[in-house]
Amino acid sequence: MLNRSIHHKIKIWVSIACFAITIGLTTSAVFAFFSDIVTGDETITAGTLDLTEDSANFYINGSLTPATAPELAHINPGDTVTAEITVSNTGSKSAWLLLGFTLAGSASGADINSVFNVYEGVGTDGHQLTGTEGVNDVTYMSAGDTIMDGTVETEPGSVGTSVTLTYTLDFSAAAGNVWQGESITIAYTVKALQYRNNPTPDWADAVAL
Repeated sequence: MLNRSIHHKIKIWVSIACFAITIGLTTSAVFAFFSDIVTGDETITAGTLDLTEDSANFYINGSLTPATAPELAHINPGDTVTAEITVSNTGSKSAWLLLGFTLAGSASGADINSVFNVYEGVGTDGHQLTGTEGVNDVTYMSAGDTIMDGTVETEPGSVGTSVTLTYTLDFSAAAGNVWQGESITIAYTVKALQYRNNPTPDWADAVAL
């Protein structure tokens, strides 16, 4: 009799345990909300500035034909030489653009800065640049406010991704005989600096790639 009672109680407890497990599973199922997870990644790459010289031509006294090397080697006092330098930005970023000319040469007792003037544009009616004198040379800089687009970044008021920078060098008619046969070199540099987040470019930061 005792064994039958114990056996009956065991069956009851087993039944209760099974019921509890069933309730637990059902309850868990009720709270299993729909869900989903999406993961991914992205790469951030710094943009580029890549300035390329497309052409550089010099024209004497308004000629429409580029001067040859021998012609540039025989200019006269009173001549004007117009330089047209075309550059492109094949990088992705927009840029500030600066052009600099350095004229170098010497003659006995003569200052090169006194016999050359440099103007923006064709002819001598444009804005005259102020030169900075060195030892037997003088450097002229543009305003540095030209804005150039990149292949990705574009800016209001820009010149696009390619621009021709034009400047006229005026060889004074009063140069005098001391300059006969003297060589004068014309060196030019075009610099580009990031435009965005850079409202006041410091050209000392410009370096070549």
